[in-house]
Amino acid sequence: MEAFPAAPSVWTRGDQEVSLARLYAMRAVGLLGIYGLLPTIGRLVDHAPTERGMLTAMVSGLWVMAFLIVRYPLKLVPLFLFEITWKLLWLIFFGLPQWWSGVGPPSLAQDLWSIGAFPIVCALVIPWGYVWRHYVKAPGDRWR
Repeated sequence: MEAFPAAPSVWTRGDQEVSLARLYAMRAVGLLGIYGLLPTIGRLVDHAPTERGMLTAMVSGLWVMAFLIVRYPLKLVPLFLFEITWKLLWLIFFGLPQWWSGVGPPSLAQDLWSIGAFPIVCALVIPWGYVWRHYVKAPGDRWR
């Protein structure tokens, strides 16, 4: 007789790519991003006429993408990877050196918390096995 595969539960993935609990955790991070980035949206409308606005526009774009994370968490894993990458780069090359040297701006402590804590959260919810299977081991797209 053939054994039946284990049925997936909230915590186990069964024959699914990612467990339901992991999907809900990713959606929760998306909701956290929606809430956390909401003040940035106000700066899109109410800003100085000479403000360049590149950072505000980029962060607002991430805010919009967070809505899609709630609906399609696995399809937007690259967005989680982007978040980890740019925030870790900021921490390594800007935040931590300024903190260690004691020459950072007055907002450095707040920046270290708001930028530095999120990569930890992302690293906990990203399905690393899925990333390995789909972005490292899988063959790349054709060139021609």
